Amino acid sequence: MLYLLLVALVSAAVLGVVASALRGRSDRPWTYAAWAATTTATLFLTLWLRPVGTGAVKCTVSKDVLESFGTTQGWMNVALFVPMGFFGVRAARRPLQPVLLSVLLAGGIETVQACLPVIGRYCDTSDFVTNVTGAVVGVGAGFLSLRLGASGLSPWPRRHRGLLAVTGAGFFAVACVLSTVVDVRVVDHAEPSRQASTEQQAVIGQAIRKALGDDVRIGRVSDNTPCGVDGVNEEVWADLEPNGVASIRWPDADRFELDVSMGPRTEAAAAGRPIPGSAGPVRDEAAAERSAGRYVAAHYPTADTKRPAVDRADDGMGETWTVTYPYRDDRMSAVTSLEVKVNSASRLLAVRLTASAGDGRKDGYVPCA
Repeated sequence: MLYLLLVALVSAAVLGVVASALRGRSDRPWTYAAWAATTTATLFLTLWLRPVGTGAVKCTVSKDVLESFGTTQGWMNVALFVPMGFFGVRAARRPLQPVLLSVLLAGGIETVQACLPVIGRYCDTSDFVTNVTGAVVGVGAGFLSLRLGASGLSPWPRRHRGLLAVTGAGFFAVACVLSTVVDVRVVDHAEPSRQASTEQQAVIGQAIRKALGDDVRIGRVSDNTPCGVDGVNEEVWADLEPNGVASIRWPDADRFELDVSMGPRTEAAAAGRPIPGSAGPVRDEAAAERSAGRYVAAHYPTADTKRPAVDRADDGMGETWTVTYPYRDDRMSAVTSLEVKVNSASRLLAVRLTASAGDGRKDGYVPCA
């Protein structure tokens, strides 16, 4: 909040100084001053220091050009550049100058963010796209206001034709820095999470209904790519109602996890879900095996219930028991193990279907590049 106040004060100072300097030299000093003030505010808001640096001179190039328009942050980036484009075209009375300068500024900001990891900002082409979009929207609004007003557009002054050369040199400098100094990483998605596709929703929905029955209520379903690359540590997550979460590895579907012991409403209800036909407390391995066995018989009949392994633990929610079965399912051919976790009240807490990574990696995850 204090920083925003500082930005407002500095921008107001720029507004006053520029307007005073242009008084008597221009017929629209306050418009130029507003252009300068909004540009100053944009620079301050995009280059202010964060407590922790990024630690690397890098820039992320996303193949999904439009993904930021599905996020609140993306639309905030659009709004950030609208005033600058609007006042720019109102001041210059031509659209080309403010468009070129806005694009150059957006590219320069991302380059500075990439080259100065100490400020804790990230270079991201998604931000560049939304910033330029905001500038174009602002220029369009300003252009329309000029066309509808009495002032109209101005001819291209000869003394301003050097602007093309200056901006061209600026674009060349940005391109040189990004190509020689910055580690440019191309990803499928810059945003780590997005709305799941129809196919993903269908696959995880089928897995959840198999685990909990057809009356389960599924909330938001998201596709998560922590490395930014499709298929690398990618998972589909689903929120369950009234509480719980499920995830499935994508696209191989070789691991499915469901946890109904957690969620926003867990405090208001008993942990876990009841297992039909299972009654009485679970105090030993035999009781845990009987309780989990009733659940498995109803939901995963292809599991090998003759060779279960039972483990007891106390995870802070009381005594829990995890029963592991060898498992085969033609629809999830890579899965070889089924884990069922129950608590001492004989309620289902979690289900886990897994496959061996096969190459020594823990849970099949690979380090992000």
